[in-house]
Amino acid sequence: MLTYTNIYLYLMFKYIFIGYYMTVYAVVNTKGGVGKTTTAVHLATMLSRTEKTLLIDGDPQASAASWAAWRRDSEHATSPTTTCLTGKAILSEGRGLLAGFAHTVVDAGGRDSAGLRSALLLANVAIIPVGASNLDAAAMTDLLEIVELAREYNPSLDVRVLLTRVDPRTKDAAEMLDFLREQNLNVLATRVCERVAYRRAIGEGAVVQEVGKSKDAAAIAEMEAFLAEVSK
Repeated sequence: MLTYTNIYLYLMFKYIFIGYYMTVYAVVNTKGGVGKTTTAVHLATMLSRTEKTLLIDGDPQASAASWAAWRRDSEHATSPTTTCLTGKAILSEGRGLLAGFAHTVVDAGGRDSAGLRSALLLANVAIIPVGASNLDAAAMTDLLEIVELAREYNPSLDVRVLLTRVDPRTKDAAEMLDFLREQNLNVLATRVCERVAYRRAIGEGAVVQEVGKSKDAAAIAEMEAFLAEVSK
């Protein structure tokens, strides 16, 4: 049974014995359509290039698992080990899967749920992909309340915000950035723009570094910059 006592004991174990050897990333947002799964699968795949990486699909829609299935059919050279867990199992079962992996990436469902909250308890680092609209700002307010609750049990949780699906022709990103800074959030310098290359890559079970002969150099640069920032 998953109790607050069990959570506390697990977190103590994680930070004393596990935290020195691995990083667990939770990619979360309570709003859909922000590129959460795209962010998670790219991060997990890039990390797997050098170290053994686990990708946990914690979204009931199982988009990351679908991507992994397409990837197996494509026989790409490096891939994260992928499994599906939902709800409280992300913490209760996920903590038992961490051993043997240098990194774990959790793609949590796009709404407030037991799965999202469990992912925040499991993680060392929470990555919040966020768009630049007023709706995204409203959703962030709700999510930040959940994050603060998670920090009562996981005080070392490192929260980082990634601006995604940015339209460089508008001022929306600058306005969202002002809002995020007002919330005293750690916003990554990387900006991920709205690009066809990301949709194409996901549909092929790939990442943007692997798609087609004429690769999108800008998309590749964004993802590599993102990796460099979060893996510091």
